[in-house]
Amino acid sequence: MENPEIVGYNGLVGCYYGYSVTAASFTFFLLLHRLVKRYAIPEWIDARERWRWKNILLSWIHAFIIGVWVLSCFWFYPEITDDLFDIRNLYIYTAISFSTGYFASDSIDLITSGQVRERWPIAVHHVVVLWIFFYNLTNCTCLGYTIVALTVELNSIFLHQRKLMKLAKVNRESLAYRLNATATLLTIVTCRFAALGWISYGIVTSHRRFSQAFLYPLSVSIAVMWAIYVASFYHILVAEFLSRKPEIINARKASSNGLVLNGTQNPKAKSE
Repeated sequence: MENPEIVGYNGLVGCYYGYSVTAASFTFFLLLHRLVKRYAIPEWIDARERWRWKNILLSWIHAFIIGVWVLSCFWFYPEITDDLFDIRNLYIYTAISFSTGYFASDSIDLITSGQVRERWPIAVHHVVVLWIFFYNLTNCTCLGYTIVALTVELNSIFLHQRKLMKLAKVNRESLAYRLNATATLLTIVTCRFAALGWISYGIVTSHRRFSQAFLYPLSVSIAVMWAIYVASFYHILVAEFLSRKPEIINARKASSNGLVLNGTQNPKAKSE
């Protein structure tokens, strides 16, 4: 672009500002990684799951920060929706730069922990995200589309919380777990599907505004993300809702037959 700059509070800022924020965010999450590893992993977490707990907790922290940040972007700057392609706003630009730093640090964690082969879908996702984000930061373009894409972090808050609750062996029938499972499923629709649909519509209707070198890989990435999101929705729907029906029916039958959870017989049933 001819003028890859952002309108800041005291004039124009270039892409080096974005790189600086990304570097600061990268350092912040590396330090947070050490703190979580030392102080925030419960002793009762299985040794084989300790890295997973740490990684998910860091992802949850990022999702919470960016989720709130994205909502504030739309609240304070509703003009984002007027032109997702060419809006240049320092607050939005900083949010994207901060998130880029997280994805870079998480990629390093995957590599240094030897988790790339086991968790290659996450590694591929991070490579695609980093390429797109760095391209947008460097050219100060598509910032509106990028902030829309980051609304998926609102779903990630509940998605990562679900994983942490499962690792902590929280009762699946507890109110907290059921509410979080419901929120996870609803936000996949309202955040992931809606955001991806919005971006897909923009690509189709405004494809002439994108460079060819950027448009084709972006289109492939969008298609892949659709497949991942649909699969994720189906998996959670089956795991948390559809597969529970037989369990509930069996539990009710057991209760009606005078059985309790610990396997002892109900006194009333015995007397009968």
